[in-house]
Amino acid sequence: MRQVFISYSTKDQLQAEAVRNVIEQNGITCWMAPRDIPGGSNYTREIPIAIRGCQAFVLMLSQNAQNSHWVLKELDSAVNAGKVILPFQLEDITLTDEFNFLLTGAQRYDAYQKKAEALQNLVKRIKAIVDTAPQETPAGDEVPAAPPAEAPKPVFEFKKPEKGPDLSAFDGVVCPACGSVDVQKLSGKIKARDLPETLMGILMPAALAVVLPIAAIFLLGLISAFCSTEVSMMILDLSVPVILAAFTVGIWLGMCMSKEWIRRRRIRSHRAVEEYRCNICRKQFLPGEK
Repeated sequence: MRQVFISYSTKDQLQAEAVRNVIEQNGITCWMAPRDIPGGSNYTREIPIAIRGCQAFVLMLSQNAQNSHWVLKELDSAVNAGKVILPFQLEDITLTDEFNFLLTGAQRYDAYQKKAEALQNLVKRIKAIVDTAPQETPAGDEVPAAPPAEAPKPVFEFKKPEKGPDLSAFDGVVCPACGSVDVQKLSGKIKARDLPETLMGILMPAALAVVLPIAAIFLLGLISAFCSTEVSMMILDLSVPVILAAFTVGIWLGMCMSKEWIRRRRIRSHRAVEEYRCNICRKQFLPGEK
């Protein structure tokens, strides 16, 4: 049987699958519908068996879960079976009377505040439960007879120091589209520029270094045409510094624009180290993008 049962509303399936992936990457088996419903079977038969056989019951707590009669039935079955209830709270919500009664005394993991920290604490708690709880066999399930044990052989085992849960798949980046934490970085940035990037790096600063001084000359001439002779002479004296300033700004602005164009081009071609891809909805995004 699986060690963890994950209860969730179908409207929160993407977030539930992301949490399940992180838990399973830490060597903990999970039961989650509909993935673990055998062909030809049904929910009403398999869910009670999975709940009785699990060691921890993870509840994806949200308003959608409170509105789901299936989630309420699963939670009630887990409480009656004496399972450890671990509410992973996705939203800041007020519990209904039924959920408040069934979750009395259960430690919640507030994922809506610090999702990475809550997920890490959840994995640690599950590991502690799995390491200490004995394996249970659900009533009615047939267990094949184990083969006769061989005589133990003397071995010398080196025990590695215990490490915290592996959250390599989740480093605090959340998909802005679906809220999933199951994301991955794309390949590293390529330092060498190709021909289009090289041309853009040269042409954009050169073009703006020409366009901005011409625009400055046109603007100064337009202003002097509507001013007196004394003001026109003052504008003429300032024309050289203004043109030099426009030339400098044009080069700087062109370099910034070409650099941004190259960055976005590399992101589109999956060559920027700062871009992420969501494994659930396949969206590509930058860290912090909304």
